[in-house]
Amino acid sequence: MKQFVDSLKRKPFMPLNLQLFADDKDKDDPDKDKSDPDKDKDKKDDDVTFTPEQQARIDALIAKTIAKERAKAEADVAKAKTEAEKLAKMNADQKAEYERQKRDDELAKREAEISRRELRATALETLAEKGLPKQLADILDYSDAEKANASIASVETAFRAAVEAGVNERLKGNPPGGGGGGKGGGQINPWKKETFNLTEQGRIIRENPELAKQLKAAAGVK
Repeated sequence: MKQFVDSLKRKPFMPLNLQLFADDKDKDDPDKDKSDPDKDKDKKDDDVTFTPEQQARIDALIAKTIAKERAKAEADVAKAKTEAEKLAKMNADQKAEYERQKRDDELAKREAEISRRELRATALETLAEKGLPKQLADILDYSDAEKANASIASVETAFRAAVEAGVNERLKGNPPGGGGGGKGGGQINPWKKETFNLTEQGRIIRENPELAKQLKAAAGVK
């Protein structure tokens, strides 16, 4: 036994290669050097940049939106404060009457808006039936049905008068009673053989039936 121990003391030990163990550990972890594609993608998304002009526009838009929302919020707060102060000065009966009047006003406002939409829809149908431009609906009075109908009649009269004046102005180069041909200045008689035009005939018949009769007579059309 003593001889075996003495032999171990005389035999040198081999040094340990620590790097070898470290390499083996890395081999056991295959995901160590792999990058996360999702993380790289997020990093790329965060790297989006804008030009100074684009950033200035974005900042201005954000500031404008914030200012608008802030003004609305301040207006709502001021309105609520005024409302609270008004209610604080009222007794129970006055508060009940105030709340009732407020509800009535809101209901009347909603009913008026509904009525206005219905009257406008009816007016658009009437304008179409009369062959009038639908844009005229924007200048009608929708306070009630009677005023809406009266405004339609007034607008129709004014519109047809303006159309007739425009047609007469264009026909000055070739009056209905004249015998000119198809080369006069301005709009000419669409019933004459030289200047026959079905589209223009239809327009004049629709907009000014009396003028259409005169033009037909001048062209010898019955």
